[in-house]
Amino acid sequence: MNRRAFLKATGVTLGAMAFLGLPARAQGLEGEDLANLEKALKETLGKGFKDLTPSDLVKLNMPKIAESGANVPLEVEVNLPSAQVKAIHLFADKNPTPRLASLKPMKALPYYASRVRLAETTAVRAVVETQDGKLLLASSSTRVTVGGCG
Repeated sequence: MNRRAFLKATGVTLGAMAFLGLPARAQGLEGEDLANLEKALKETLGKGFKDLTPSDLVKLNMPKIAESGANVPLEVEVNLPSAQVKAIHLFADKNPTPRLASLKPMKALPYYASRVRLAETTAVRAVVETQDGKLLLASSSTRVTVGGCG
């Protein structure tokens, strides 16, 4: 496929998604449950998924496959000065309680590493709230072979 054909096919696909009302960034993550995530976002931030901006400044590192959902490593790196980061929020779309954690790094480096429990295969989101009110998003998906939440 040449470059022109690729760009044309991509444009047609994105145009069709826009016409159908499907956001491009909401496509393709295994274990997505945007309805469950939306409720948790509204409770925590007062805003919805459409208000989040995907950003390369936020990196969410997780394994693609976890043998047990009871103990899944997670790492969030924010490539912003700590003075610009108001909070880091973590969500798992399909968990019974989607909000995993909310952290206020204050003067510490905007970095967090821990282990989380995942009920099943799910999309995980790191939302960074900046001092100027932006909500930056990083998403990942982890396939869980044995659930960790009961």
